[in-house]
Amino acid sequence: MQILFFIFLLAICASFIQRVSGFGFGIFVMIFFPLFLPSYGEATTLSGLLAGSTALIIAIRYFRDIEWKIMLPLLLINIVTSFFAIEYMTTLSNEILKKCFGWVFIAIALYFLFLDSKKRARLNWASKGLLGALSGIMGGMFAMPGPPLVVCCINSIKSNIAYVVTLQAFSVFLNIFYTIFRARVGFFNENTILWWAVGLLGAFIGSWLGERLFSHISSAMLRKIVYTLLLVSGIFAIV
Repeated sequence: MQILFFIFLLAICASFIQRVSGFGFGIFVMIFFPLFLPSYGEATTLSGLLAGSTALIIAIRYFRDIEWKIMLPLLLINIVTSFFAIEYMTTLSNEILKKCFGWVFIAIALYFLFLDSKKRARLNWASKGLLGALSGIMGGMFAMPGPPLVVCCINSIKSNIAYVVTLQAFSVFLNIFYTIFRARVGFFNENTILWWAVGLLGAFIGSWLGERLFSHISSAMLRKIVYTLLLVSGIFAIV
């Protein structure tokens, strides 16, 4: 019951952050899921299922604004690299994965806290391909494919609505494949469906709260808090 309560509570917080700041669901829950779920692989599976499910609502609502030409090539590259990343995960111990995860946490936190910029720069297809592959590795091993895709999309998509909904569509499609790949190696088990159902209930509540408090909270400040917590968690995971 304690596990169910923590999943429910974290899903509320993560979906609230997602609704207010536009992204960050998977990043937030993965700070905590590996601490109390039985294995790291199960933590990434649950995170991906919940992130994809919450993104589905926005993707359906703004379906016409999805930038398919930008998304599809990156999606294919991501799927291929994530397959091998998930296969490789099975050869590593939980301790090694958590230490790797800690370094990834620190890198992401530092990027978003200090280096993230709204300035657009042109990316060629080689750069986009590398970002897509990096996203596949991060998505497959750490349930966080978003940061490289954010870099790519913010430099390729001019419309704010199209930018947001394309990222949500990425999340939906990627997490379908990630779940299939993870189930293949045993990370999806009899507990996952119950955890997923409880997490979805929390996610709906968090989205509802975020919808009503959206205009009263600074998304910039919320992001700072989340990424500072991410930085601390990364250091903790390594030490």
